[in-house]
Amino acid sequence: MRIPDLTSEKEVACAWSAIVEPGDVAAGVLREQMGSAAALEWLLTQPDVEKLSPQILFDEEGRERPWVKALKRWLPRVEDLDVQRDLDALARVEGTVLWPEHPAWPEGLNDLGLEAPAALWVRGELKAMPRVAIVGARASSSHGNSIARDVAFELARKGVCVVSGGAFGIDAAAHVGALKVGQTVAVMAGGVSYLYPASHAGLFEQIELSGAIVAECPPDWRPARWRFLSRNRLIAALSQASVVVEASSRSGALVTIRRAREMGRPVGAFPGSVSSQMSAGCNEAIREGVTLVTGVDDILELMSGIGDFLFDMPEGKKPRLDADVQRIFDALPAKGSATVRWVARAAGLGVDEVEQGMTTLLLKKLVTCEGDAFARCR
Repeated sequence: MRIPDLTSEKEVACAWSAIVEPGDVAAGVLREQMGSAAALEWLLTQPDVEKLSPQILFDEEGRERPWVKALKRWLPRVEDLDVQRDLDALARVEGTVLWPEHPAWPEGLNDLGLEAPAALWVRGELKAMPRVAIVGARASSSHGNSIARDVAFELARKGVCVVSGGAFGIDAAAHVGALKVGQTVAVMAGGVSYLYPASHAGLFEQIELSGAIVAECPPDWRPARWRFLSRNRLIAALSQASVVVEASSRSGALVTIRRAREMGRPVGAFPGSVSSQMSAGCNEAIREGVTLVTGVDDILELMSGIGDFLFDMPEGKKPRLDADVQRIFDALPAKGSATVRWVARAAGLGVDEVEQGMTTLLLKKLVTCEGDAFARCR
């Protein structure tokens, strides 16, 4: 074990990334309660678990305490910890690493709460811009692939970055469509040194040149079956909205939609034939409340939290709003107008709060007012 620099936010984040599996809630609790550096120091100085007293190891009913199980998971990796080794591996693929305090850290990842990644390993450049996840089946139909390509192309043409998982089928079609005119992000289930599937090497090379390939595992970690489902939560968290194009009722793509819904993000699904196995998951999702979409305009409407207003605005000119005012703006429909009471219901805020927020938005020239209704500026 090589002890990381506990005063370096970067090294602490990289260390946690190497110790825990993606989405480890126990690690999230520890980092939240103690702070990442203090929690890591505590972990690095832990005595042998077997030498701890029974009162510490077991609860009143003789069951092993959850944190003890977590500690047993982590200690083997603590013994092999070498942050510099991981950073050297990242340097070999000319990558960068982001952590929660880094200015380029995608804030949407914080919505994962205790499951948020400790670090993000990146090849290419992860730019701050509107992002939509397009996901679906690996064994997709030619019709589904065509929809994914066309929709990704149109979204990219409007300045939206397309996020997907780099897999066969819908993922690949979405990446290809976006690359024709814009940017795309591929989220890996292993490290960025082992891009999977290997047959997509050419596609990954293009993605790295114009977008980004990201992972929460250290570079040399190989893809593993159990990490693919964990990877889906990152796809959802990196995106302001998620759309499933084609999926069976057991497709992993539906995990992305479920995780997006849990974070309160808008989600959509393309409907399909009731006789098609590959549309069963989409049709079921729509039946359960996911928005039915049939094209780019529907997806842009879905992205009302971003708004057409922001698509062509230079990054440096985007207005900074406090949380409640941003929430009020996000609650406004992308098209049309709404009254203060309508926005209050949609945003879950009081009428007086919305009235004050609308005044701020009017002063910033982000909304217009006609009678008692407000609309986004175009």
